[in-house]
Amino acid sequence: MLNQTIQNVQINSSNVISELDDEFDALYSVLDEMKGSMASTIQQEQARKIQALQNQLSQCSNALESSEELLELAAQSLDIKDPVKFSEAARQIKDRVTMASAFRISLKPEVSDSMTHLMVDFSQERHALQTVKFLPVPKAPVIDLAACLVIDNCITVSWRMPEEDSRVDHFVLEYRKTNFDGLARVKDEQSWELIDYIKATEYTLSGLKFDTKYINVRVRACNKAVAGEYSDPVTLETKAFVFDLDNTSSHLNLKVEDSYVEWEPTGGKGQEKVKGKENKSSGQNTVLKSSKRSGASPKRTSIGGKAAVKGSRDRFAGESYTVLGNNAIESGQHYWEVRAQKDCKSYSVGVAYKTLGKYDQLGKTNISWCIHVNNWLQNTFAAKHNNKTKTLDIPVPDRLGVYCNFDGGQLTFYNAVSKVPLHTFRMKFTQPLLPAFMIWCGGLAHVVRKFLGLISIHNIPVCLIDPLILGLIDKDIEQIRSSSDGPSPECKYFCAPRDFTTFALLDKAWKHEVGLFRTAEKMGFQWLKVLNKDPRLDGMDDLSGTEIPLHYIFKLASHAIHLVVFYERSGNFLWHGPLRLKQHMDRKFVPFRKLHFGRYPGAYEKPELLLVSLDDLKVQIPKNPSSFLEEMSHSRFLECRYREARAFFQVYPDDASVDAVEFRKKAKSLLHLAALILNNLGVKFWLSSGTCLGWYRQCNVIPYSKDVDLGIFIRDYKADIIPAFQKAGLPLKHKFGKVEDSLELSFQGDDDVKLDIFFFYEEDDYIWNGGTQAKSGKKFKYLFPKFTLCWTEFVELKVHVPCETLQYVEANYGPDWKVPVKTWDWKNSPSNVQYNGVWPVDEWDEVIQIY
Repeated sequence: MLNQTIQNVQINSSNVISELDDEFDALYSVLDEMKGSMASTIQQEQARKIQALQNQLSQCSNALESSEELLELAAQSLDIKDPVKFSEAARQIKDRVTMASAFRISLKPEVSDSMTHLMVDFSQERHALQTVKFLPVPKAPVIDLAACLVIDNCITVSWRMPEEDSRVDHFVLEYRKTNFDGLARVKDEQSWELIDYIKATEYTLSGLKFDTKYINVRVRACNKAVAGEYSDPVTLETKAFVFDLDNTSSHLNLKVEDSYVEWEPTGGKGQEKVKGKENKSSGQNTVLKSSKRSGASPKRTSIGGKAAVKGSRDRFAGESYTVLGNNAIESGQHYWEVRAQKDCKSYSVGVAYKTLGKYDQLGKTNISWCIHVNNWLQNTFAAKHNNKTKTLDIPVPDRLGVYCNFDGGQLTFYNAVSKVPLHTFRMKFTQPLLPAFMIWCGGLAHVVRKFLGLISIHNIPVCLIDPLILGLIDKDIEQIRSSSDGPSPECKYFCAPRDFTTFALLDKAWKHEVGLFRTAEKMGFQWLKVLNKDPRLDGMDDLSGTEIPLHYIFKLASHAIHLVVFYERSGNFLWHGPLRLKQHMDRKFVPFRKLHFGRYPGAYEKPELLLVSLDDLKVQIPKNPSSFLEEMSHSRFLECRYREARAFFQVYPDDASVDAVEFRKKAKSLLHLAALILNNLGVKFWLSSGTCLGWYRQCNVIPYSKDVDLGIFIRDYKADIIPAFQKAGLPLKHKFGKVEDSLELSFQGDDDVKLDIFFFYEEDDYIWNGGTQAKSGKKFKYLFPKFTLCWTEFVELKVHVPCETLQYVEANYGPDWKVPVKTWDWKNSPSNVQYNGVWPVDEWDEVIQIY
């Protein structure tokens, strides 16, 4: 044996020396290659410099030859006796010398003879070569237990080197299953299994079967020469967390079998016992399946018993379409996965305390946490807890993983495919946790059905104005108009999980009978009525305190019907008021911030209604949903400031003279006619200048203004405007400017009342309109801050005004806009006027037209 060892030493030494020779030969080869490359660079630089100097030397030689001819000419000139001819010859010689190449040539070398810029210093490299030593044995890695993860029959092992070692080539991972806790035993019933040539410091063992309680893992590092010592082995727990779904407490609209749940629209009656993927006859099945291939995370666990959970609580009801797991978590770390069918419209996955109420929805209480997925109407993916939502701006994975560290107070949701964390909740758990699931597919339709039944009993005509549902209807409007009244194959419109469904009620169609609310309470609804002042009477001092109903909320479980009351205004349009809660009202009755109507008052044209069948429910909708939705996006309404107007008239009494009354009558008539013309043309306009000031300051036409002022964005200009006004009996008085710049139109009304239309141009940070002085061609520019448009009622007309009215008026009339000014110079009085140059004379015929 010793002789064999001696022989092995000799052989191995020869092999190592041979490898050493190869390494040095390779090093010599690299040095020779570098030497040749650098020498070539020096030679190229030498050739470049020599060539440059030779070129310069050749130029000097040519110049000297030219100089010899000049010297010979100069010698001949010395023999000339005639002073005039001598002077002429001298001048010629001087000019030729000045132009000669020898006169301009430089004898200074064009390149330097220095080559120091190509010198090298290999002192550092020599030092590095002198420190070359034999490869050391790598140190043992350290397994990072906190970063290790045991999930879904997979184990991810993470480690690090105790100190950085760039010579490590790869790692070797060994593992073995065991039923013994604590440190790995030298001898065990299982042998070590090996994974070689791992380049990273992390590795996932997949496809395992957790048929033992624990698994030992160890790692060692290898360089090109030798493998190091093994790390201290660690023991990871692999006991699976297994649960089924508790069908004794699940909602009646859920069909539950072991780890499988699906939506059942008939509420558990008369359904065939088949698996969800096969039972698609109703078109409404939504399926969640919990994976039992789940496992605990690195630390040890203890799991609560099933008997304590099953059958110990009321069945979920109302809008809480919930089912819980039958195995509680009281300590330790656990992981499970959930997969939804691709046609699953909306579901939540999470955990909850055992005390979750029978009507509570996951994520809307402080004792439940979940991830919510909605694939219907508006696609959403969010984390929810305590009625707070955090949107997750990432794609929804095919499978969701749930990791619960009970003792550490951590709940993390994963993309179960990529193992990427999606969201983490951190809190201290104070009660046992149960896996929890919610599914919706048509869960809200019965609330709407109940509400429609309620208003039918009391003969109250309502109209669906919910923007989310109308958006869906608009896409199918032709099909809906032509469809029969037969049963709908699926719940498409009313089955989305949302907080509200919005309907409209015309005030004059109902007498606000209290019997409605008694019936609503008997049907299980809670209700809230919101009243406020009637703005139609606000201008009358003795009736300004009269309140009218503006909004009703009918709530059933966690869904609510928002009934918006619309009133007819004198301008022949519909109006709804704002939703302002009074001090005694419950601000948590519903999530008011999510309402689509009520943040501001709104104004609408009277829509034509259409009776349709949606999800087997008869309901009225606007005949043109897209037009209604467009109106809704620009419906904000501003009331005239009656209180401020009364205060204004106390300081500046209103002019009630015959002339003032007559002018206001003519101005009103002119404004109504202009609105009719522009609305027929589809041109959006607003009250501007003095007319806007009159509305904002005193809720009336300013009697001394002598005109009506309107504004139009130049983008809305149409060539039909002038012919339409002339056809209506309003001749063009003047036209200043052009479409590209400072356009304004003036039309003559009855007597001396005229209509001025100013066109506004938008820049990056301001808006402006132009003015032109006819006799001089001078241009002026009136600057306004950016503004949007709102509706108002003025002289019995629904008309636009700038929403930011105060800023608009102050820009035009300055901070003293409340003080009447009867003498007004349009070129100098406005605080926002700027000189804008002069029209070119050759354009006057186009830009200055007076009739």
